[in-house]
Amino acid sequence: MTTAQTTDDFRRVHPLTPLLRFWTLILAVLAGLILNLNLSSLQAIWTALSEDTDVVIWPLLASLGGFVLACVLIWLLSLIWWKATGFRLTDEEVQHRRGVLNTQLRTARYDRIQAVDLVESVIARIFRVAAVRVETAGGNNSAIDIAFLKRSEAEELRRQLIDATHARRADPQPVQEGVGLSDMDSPRTMETSVATGRQVVPSIPIMRTLGSTAVSLNTVITVLALLIIAFTPLGITALVPVVVGLVPSVWNLIDKSWKFQADLAGDILNVSYGLADRRRQSIPLSRIHGVSMTQPLLWRLFGWWTVSVSVAGYGVETKQSGTTRLLPVGTRDLALRLIEVVGPLDGGELETYADPAGITHPTYTSPPQATWVSPVDRKQQGVTLVGESGGAGTDTAPRAVIVHSGRFYHRMALIDVSHIQELTLKRGPVQKLLDLSTVKLNLVPGPVSMQGSDLTYAEGMELLTVLRRRSLPKLTGPVVEGSEVESPEVEGENRAGTVGYD
Repeated sequence: MTTAQTTDDFRRVHPLTPLLRFWTLILAVLAGLILNLNLSSLQAIWTALSEDTDVVIWPLLASLGGFVLACVLIWLLSLIWWKATGFRLTDEEVQHRRGVLNTQLRTARYDRIQAVDLVESVIARIFRVAAVRVETAGGNNSAIDIAFLKRSEAEELRRQLIDATHARRADPQPVQEGVGLSDMDSPRTMETSVATGRQVVPSIPIMRTLGSTAVSLNTVITVLALLIIAFTPLGITALVPVVVGLVPSVWNLIDKSWKFQADLAGDILNVSYGLADRRRQSIPLSRIHGVSMTQPLLWRLFGWWTVSVSVAGYGVETKQSGTTRLLPVGTRDLALRLIEVVGPLDGGELETYADPAGITHPTYTSPPQATWVSPVDRKQQGVTLVGESGGAGTDTAPRAVIVHSGRFYHRMALIDVSHIQELTLKRGPVQKLLDLSTVKLNLVPGPVSMQGSDLTYAEGMELLTVLRRRSLPKLTGPVVEGSEVESPEVEGENRAGTVGYD
């Protein structure tokens, strides 16, 4: 790599990094100014510009020059911070250091790396730089962002990290299954391309992206709010909060599905997407736990669905962590083919038991008295156990659990039973009066949630008992702190679940 070296072998980031980080502050200041604008302010600005241009142009030029000068001064002063920021790769881990007065050193062992993403924000693309984000086991706050580098250097760093992770997986030293990337059976590299990987999600057409966004709930609410403002005397004062609050959510739908595509290479799913912020993610299939397939009400007109997953180590989706939607918008057949790749069931089992439009072969459903607590969704609520299961009186457990819900917002979720972290049976006051219960399946943090809602108390206890027999991942080495794997030493504690009364 050609990145500048510090005196202790730490590689420096791009010299423009402080200014690019400062750009976020600039946008925040501009957003604050926009929020404080009102109709009288806009009228005053328009009057000044239209009536006497000569008087206004020099103050504007002076303000612009002052802004540029301030940026230059900030960049010069931040060189001290830049010289103290760097990263390096050792035999065991990647290290990232920053700070002048208070030095912070963050590290990530190669056997704990979940994914290595290449992130190109809109401002980074202008200057042809990129950031490398290293996702590790531990959730939202465990990722390391190395920003910014020349794009070619960022790609090279990503390859180096992937190769180091691959080599670590091939190390014969016993490691814990279920933690980091060591739980993959085959030593395949995380790096792939369309030429070497099997395409599982072709590039989403732009018109489908725009169409699905146009009929999404966020867009409908935004349009209705704008119409109300336009035909009522609320004025621009009410318009600004609507634009600032709702438009970004609509934009996010477009940005995260723009030219989205996914390719499979061995045990790694590679996704790329983005209009303003381009991103490439590599997701190990073994880290995908829960899978859900949903259909908003207006999408039924077009037969569109979306697929989301909970990934161990990713936590709840944020702008920094990338996407957990493996199919932002697509047909039913495409969604089921994708779920067959990342989920525990094959195509035949999905067609038989996991029809996303509604339950077909349920093991447990909500009884008639559940209408009092769930009058709309009661007939759509059900739990299906797939695989060997002889009920509460046997010693076998199912391979997978499927949960259906939603009359207007169709939703189907499924999970391999070994990925269930904990079980909780809950009974609220009304449920106790109606002899009902809800069994919650506690999963790793993410967008997928599963529970058997409003079952009879007897069936809830039976479901709890059956799922307690699930097989847990085996430990092949010492337990590493932060692991999601359930330890056999606490088998009775974790498998038993909890009975709660809300």
